[in-house]
Amino acid sequence: MLDVQLLGQPSVRVDGVPVDGPRGNKTWALLAYLVGVGVPVPRDRLVGLLFPDADDGLAALRWNLTQLRRAVRSPQSFRGDPVAVALGPDVRVDVHLLATAPWYEVVDRVDVGAPLLEGVTFPACPGFELWLEGERRHVVELASSALREAARALLTAGRPDDAAPHARRLVDLQPWDENAHELLVRALAAGGDVAAARRHVALVTELFLEELGAPPARSLAAAAEPVLARPSGASRTRTTAQLQAGASAMAAGAPEAGIESLRRAVAGARELREPELLVRALTELGSAEVHAVRGSDESGASALREAVAVAERSGRPELATTACRELGYVEFLRCRFEAAERWLDRAAVTVGADESERAWILALRGSVRSDAGRHDEALVLLRDAVRHAEMAGDGRAATFALTHLGRLHVLRHEDDAAVECLERADRLTETSGWLSFCPYPRSWLAEVALRRGRVTEADELLVSAHTLALEVGDPCWESLAARGLGLVAAVRGDDDTAARLLHDAPAACHRWTDAYLWLEAYGLVAQAGHALEHGLPRALELIEELDRIASAHGMRELQAEAALLRLAAGRPGALDAARSAVAAVDNPVLAARLAAAEKGLRGARTAAG
Repeated sequence: MLDVQLLGQPSVRVDGVPVDGPRGNKTWALLAYLVGVGVPVPRDRLVGLLFPDADDGLAALRWNLTQLRRAVRSPQSFRGDPVAVALGPDVRVDVHLLATAPWYEVVDRVDVGAPLLEGVTFPACPGFELWLEGERRHVVELASSALREAARALLTAGRPDDAAPHARRLVDLQPWDENAHELLVRALAAGGDVAAARRHVALVTELFLEELGAPPARSLAAAAEPVLARPSGASRTRTTAQLQAGASAMAAGAPEAGIESLRRAVAGARELREPELLVRALTELGSAEVHAVRGSDESGASALREAVAVAERSGRPELATTACRELGYVEFLRCRFEAAERWLDRAAVTVGADESERAWILALRGSVRSDAGRHDEALVLLRDAVRHAEMAGDGRAATFALTHLGRLHVLRHEDDAAVECLERADRLTETSGWLSFCPYPRSWLAEVALRRGRVTEADELLVSAHTLALEVGDPCWESLAARGLGLVAAVRGDDDTAARLLHDAPAACHRWTDAYLWLEAYGLVAQAGHALEHGLPRALELIEELDRIASAHGMRELQAEAALLRLAAGRPGALDAARSAVAAVDNPVLAARLAAAEKGLRGARTAAG
């Protein structure tokens, strides 16, 4: 087995023994780029990124590709135009393992936390430097995801002392992630060191107040406290009633009462030692905590993972299909796409003939692919989700899938198709009793209306969406509606109001630790674009913040938006970086914008003589 290490100091090993690797940093950079983008890359783009000043860039590229083939001992690799990696099964690259392997393989085989191409810089290749900067952020997020999975899995398996070191490393990588701190506190408390858990809560609270001006969520302190004792005299009838009461309270919009009832149901089911009832109770509790606006995704994920573990121990993994899907949803919200896909894979294996559950799995998978910029794949999945939802008569699943299908069309400027999907979704929010979701499709409808020049219609839709979002207390829907209202104000020439509203859009997502991260970044696109257009002082800072979030989480569409904004701002190397970013997304609108920008640059050079 030949192992290529790109994290930390680049190296090559054969059966664990170090061997000579490629000569020169450019060869390592070429390998990192080809592995990182994951698709064949045209040779002229590689020349522009890595050999911009070479007398014969194509010859330099050919020499470096030859070096790569020798290093990995594979004459068939790195050939063609576009260049395809085509590594055989006997070659492992640590970056690829980090992105695709389960956590237990990652923590054993990968230097988790080491930077990509450590200590290597390319000042003469600014386009590649921009790509490398973003990819290093993405590597940190992938490492964090593996450590989070490791800590959660070991905690669920009853091994808190083994979970705690992974949680500590996660906190080191993500010091401002409240969920990471909560995971460490849970591991310490579960291991019996309640005093250490409480000390960490006090330390984090002091740090957040000092640096961020606000304390962490209450769920952090709650995680340090011992679990309440089991109730005495639990019965199946009482536990089932508590389950029903909790579900009814959640449906009625009373999450605090609902979650308390569901916690009592879980405690009762534990005492009864009935696996099916316990899986059901844990799934209901975990789902409630995940979907409640002021819930805790970390606490919810813990309950859902326990549901999966109980189902598997009882030999009935199908009982945890919904729990696996909900765990996929948790990862989807935070744009941890690889982890989301793995949980959805597990749910798909046991879904059976449940058309409603299958619709939700497909809808989430399609949404994940769309958030990652893989719209062609998402289109098929979301259409299939709508079909299964309609077969099952599940109006909410259909609404969710139609809204993200409509959003996909909005992003690609396919306005007629977008309106058809979004109007159907808007109607379904009422017929399915899901009015709290209504602001989401309505805000996307407004974006189409605004693009078509129907400003008054867009404003009315957005005021409705924003008002309802505030009433239900959902910061995600508030964010999207505020973004739209900001764009309406900009069209009307009210730039002060536009700047305020566009600031409020991503800021709304900061109020809760588990808000939908893609929407926060989407709000930043509009805020940064408006700031750049009007010469506001924070424009460049906002563009960098957008790229930081988008590149770390692999939001290729929004990373391309950041690259195009950098290009408009005149950032060195931005053109090559934009070409790379736009090519990674299934969106002809971005390609057309890039072509227009390139034409403008050519015209400017011609005019300059």
